[in-house]
Amino acid sequence: MVPDTVRAADGDETGRTGAYTGVWTATEATGAAAGPYLYSAALALGGYAAARVGEDVTQTGGAHTAILLGFTLLPALLMAAALAVQSRYRLDARFTAPR
Repeated sequence: MVPDTVRAADGDETGRTGAYTGVWTATEATGAAAGPYLYSAALALGGYAAARVGEDVTQTGGAHTAILLGFTLLPALLMAAALAVQSRYRLDARFTAPR
């Protein structure tokens, strides 16, 4: 859908479709690669305690907060960073025309 949308906004085949989808793919792949590491870092900072099979572990309040923020705030921040990178590439000719 992204290439079709870009092609419709661009109006011609100038290669901007490939550049736009390339940036999109790069930010998506970076988020997918960095996300698990950042989430595990958030859990470690929160004091999350891992357990083995059959072992009961009581999590601290900090660990619960880390789990909550890791599933809510962290993905939102990663998405905001990806959108910031993506927003630098404009499809509108009036924004991309040479001055």
